[in-house]
Amino acid sequence: MNPWQEKKYSMTEARIRRFIREGRGKGSGSNYKPWHKVSDVPSLGRVHRPFGNKAGRQHHLLSDNEYFAFLLSEWDDNVLDIREQ
Repeated sequence: MNPWQEKKYSMTEARIRRFIREGRGKGSGSNYKPWHKVSDVPSLGRVHRPFGNKAGRQHHLLSDNEYFAFLLSEWDDNVLDIREQ
């Protein structure tokens, strides 16, 4: 990662305050805002942004494993809400 990317993606106090101000990590159902969005994290790996019918919103998943867990949860009748990150 080059120095510009390192600075852009580092978790500073100002960035944490901004995330809190934006309401990230709070809410439920379609009103939930994930703490990390796909665009917030540099990655050479695979990401997924599926729409979840159960929560009624797009989910930001940072790996195949998160995606597989999401699929299991989406089809499980005992799961009422899905919140990532």
